[in-house]
Amino acid sequence: MGESHQVGFRFHPRDYQPTKKLVSVGAATVELDIKPMEGNQKFEAFTVLQENTKVVMFEPHMRATGVRMCLDAIWGSTVETLTCSGYNHGWVRVYTYADDAAPLLPKGTILRITGYFDNTPANRNVADPRNWAGLGHRSIDNMMINIARGVPLNEEEFQQELANRRAKLHLGPGQGIPGCPLCGARTTRTVTNQQP
Repeated sequence: MGESHQVGFRFHPRDYQPTKKLVSVGAATVELDIKPMEGNQKFEAFTVLQENTKVVMFEPHMRATGVRMCLDAIWGSTVETLTCSGYNHGWVRVYTYADDAAPLLPKGTILRITGYFDNTPANRNVADPRNWAGLGHRSIDNMMINIARGVPLNEEEFQQELANRRAKLHLGPGQGIPGCPLCGARTTRTVTNQQP
């Protein structure tokens, strides 16, 4: 007799109404030109956040030739790696950020995914590495998608999340942390143009 496994379910109360919605914040590309008999092939894809966002999960979604995916946030001249994960075609994983580590990214942040592919005999998931590979819907075809989810935040919610993160992590002015480019920003007044 093998190992025993247990599964548990936790349900919200019947009258539960969510206050936030999850939205897709992942990047993807259809421009895959995976050469035969070549390892360490690199591809990138980008998306721009249209709203202030708290990124809550990262899911690298590739296919047989995929071996690794990284997610970077680009804000101004700062580039931060938010996560980098190996990819196993036999067991696709979702990585959920802890609440105090979930990236808090301002509107306009560029998210970049970088995928690495191995189309050689060293990759046991590849049926025949002598063949070119590209985008497709069969499991022997390939794709590069970050099925990430985030919570859009209006300006007031975003500022409150920043304040909570600063307080929880005891961050002072000028002290930043990865995934929160504005956590260390000094508070500034909004200046409006006033006519005399």
